Amino acid sequence: MGAKVQLDPSPFGMGIYPCHRTSGETTLRALGLARDAGIKWTRDELGWGGIQPERGVWKWEAFDRAIRLTREHGIHTLGLLCYSAPWAATHRTAEGKPSVVSLPDLSAWKEYVFRTVERYRETIHVWQMWNEPNISGFWQPKPNPREYAKLLVAGAEAARAADPTCWIVGCNTSMVDLAFDRVVFEEGGWDSTDIIGVHPYRYPHAPEHTDMLGELRNLAALAYEFGAVKPIWISEIGYATHLGPGGSSEWWSAAMLMRVYLTCWASGLVQKVFWYDYRDDGTEPTYNESNFGILHHDWSPKMPYHGFKAMAHALEGFSPEGRVDLGEGPYVVKFVRGDEVRYAAWTVGKNMRMPVPAPADQVTVIRAWDAPLQAEARNGWVSVALDAAPVFLVDSRRWTTS
Repeated sequence: MGAKVQLDPSPFGMGIYPCHRTSGETTLRALGLARDAGIKWTRDELGWGGIQPERGVWKWEAFDRAIRLTREHGIHTLGLLCYSAPWAATHRTAEGKPSVVSLPDLSAWKEYVFRTVERYRETIHVWQMWNEPNISGFWQPKPNPREYAKLLVAGAEAARAADPTCWIVGCNTSMVDLAFDRVVFEEGGWDSTDIIGVHPYRYPHAPEHTDMLGELRNLAALAYEFGAVKPIWISEIGYATHLGPGGSSEWWSAAMLMRVYLTCWASGLVQKVFWYDYRDDGTEPTYNESNFGILHHDWSPKMPYHGFKAMAHALEGFSPEGRVDLGEGPYVVKFVRGDEVRYAAWTVGKNMRMPVPAPADQVTVIRAWDAPLQAEARNGWVSVALDAAPVFLVDSRRWTTS
């Protein structure tokens, strides 16, 4: 096996899906807004049925264009390989139709994976094998980790044959599912997995209040049992802004977006987060699946878009140095780049004004939807008003809005 290609270290991913959910001018619009927000990675679905609608028939043109434009906008791609082409399905629904969310013919699956990875090996270096195989919505007739392990092993073999330097993202479960992952690893999936994918949704609750990091530590501990703590990527997580049970306001969704990225990144457990979703799928106000985007369906920004942009612009190129312990209420994370220090700060309880570490004598306080504020530090501390939405503290001499 060849040495792995080095990946862009940015944690700032998003489910833009240029191949899957845009076309024509909307692809350019989507990617332009993404570039402006500081998005560095997208998860994109290179669906088998679209690429190979019939046995022996390959259609690449739309995928070629979307992937080329994504790269031209400075955005890297996590390629999602799924689901079964109808003609390769081995299971049928109760109505007698081919189930595309079931174990496919593995020889056909391997050909699809090989040809896709080979075609895009110069552009896409990370490949996700299937999506949420641990729930019945994506694996029928019912989830089966042994079956999924067969698909993962076959897919990884084909992908590595096409590009020995590529990375394979395995498991990709809905929520942290240790029992499912354990069987996958035991059945051969461990050696076929370079990165462990997971979708630890918990909307509308805050990540700090639901032990998300504890669950991810358990996932890392499971990996350690098999020999190594492999990288973990959150390839889906989000907070829908629908009306009704489980819904969040735009403000809360934006605050949770920033807190998910910041806490996961600073924990050292997670390398990348891919937010779901980029653009609202529809306009039905009470349907959660229509309201996961950081953009409205008409492409206008929601508050989460501004939150992402503030975070990415403040911290791109920095590395986390962990949490600063200031007690139970405030949550402060330190980031460094060379000799420059920046902080992100918020509260997990009541709103408060309190002193937090200052990155310099003159501090610019960045809030996602307000004008930057100037503050003067005293003896290395600066007084800041904190609420549930993170603020970013930067050295005023080194801050630019460009």
